[in-house]
Amino acid sequence: MSTGEAHTIWFPELKQLLKENWKENLTITKQFKLVAELDNKLNQIRAEKNIQAPMMWCPKCQERHRSKLRSISITAMYFALKKFDNCTEIQFVELIKNWKIYSKEKNLDIYGKEVNKTNIEESTKA
Repeated sequence: MSTGEAHTIWFPELKQLLKENWKENLTITKQFKLVAELDNKLNQIRAEKNIQAPMMWCPKCQERHRSKLRSISITAMYFALKKFDNCTEIQFVELIKNWKIYSKEKNLDIYGKEVNKTNIEESTKA
């Protein structure tokens, strides 16, 4: 495993997969299917390269542990589309706007999972 690979998400293979499969007119449901494909490919790359989660310091137990490897979210895909010039700034803003509307209507988080309203209320309490 090369230095920094534990933190890497957008390997060249993923950039290519995104470029080949992105279509401007994809519904959000189909966008989530693409996110799942990207995430599966990311996990495959990590397994092939034997990439382990980065180490972190736990202030609670005062020990070093492996953190959790990140997954690809729908918003991460949108930012990657913009970063790798697969969409314009106007398209990017529109994607984010549509996602915010859709996620509120369907009560979804950025990974497509339903958000439990009691968890939201508890997490916003001081």
